[in-house]
Amino acid sequence: MRKRKKKAMATEEKLYLRFSAFHRLSHFLLIVSFFGLVLTGIPLAFQGHDWARWLYSLLGGYPTCGYIHRICAGITFLCAFLHFAYVSNLMLWKGEGAKILWGVESILLQPKDVMDILADLKWLLGFGPRPAFDRWIYWEKFEYLSLLWGTIVMAGTGFLLWFPTTFSIIFPGWVMDMALIAHRYEAILAAAFVFTIHFVHTHLLPDRVPVDEAMFTGRVSGEELQHERPVQYKRLLDAGVLEAYRVPPNKTLSFISKVIAVPLLLIGLLLTSLMVSSLIIDLI
Repeated sequence: MRKRKKKAMATEEKLYLRFSAFHRLSHFLLIVSFFGLVLTGIPLAFQGHDWARWLYSLLGGYPTCGYIHRICAGITFLCAFLHFAYVSNLMLWKGEGAKILWGVESILLQPKDVMDILADLKWLLGFGPRPAFDRWIYWEKFEYLSLLWGTIVMAGTGFLLWFPTTFSIIFPGWVMDMALIAHRYEAILAAAFVFTIHFVHTHLLPDRVPVDEAMFTGRVSGEELQHERPVQYKRLLDAGVLEAYRVPPNKTLSFISKVIAVPLLLIGLLLTSLMVSSLIIDLI
């Protein structure tokens, strides 16, 4: 029996920590708020279609959907606050400002990302080798920046629309009209991007179906780390700190991630198909 246990441990897949508990909690709150906002907001943009009216009614109609929408907006504000508090703590109190803004640990765009984009295009076209990435790949940085931009736009315009009577005293009517247009089309764009580009590239690649568990469990396999981020793997290995990132498997979190993520993936893809078909019908 002991020999069997030792053999199982020897062949056990090595897992490494990629996302901390703080980042996983922030991501979970963002998922909850995003789906709440989309499911209660998008039907208003497509209210001329039966599916949108049915969805709005299913979620309680007016004013229930409005309450849900505002609660989810509050959760989004909380996520933004937590994120900037976390970054401020690293920069101001832990002295890691340089690491946050520049270098291999930074999620902000660097000159190297331009070279990685060109190298990736060459690889996709068959004119060069696959580029070796570090902790953050350029498309992840673009997603991060788009999230920041989208949050700012949606928060600013949403706040104006939340208190229209008050802000109508301060601003002319056309400002409120522009806020409504910007809020609506930024919402459609954000939903379409997350439910297509983000979902497909993160969760629906052949080696990750049905879900990439990294943001839910915080763990990635050693094989995936070497394949997707070989520069980071080698950097940690050469520095002698790779084993410090070693973590045990968590089957409970793995199961929960599938239970939560798979239905949300299906809802997102279905909602995208409904939005696209409605836009086509409206154009025709």
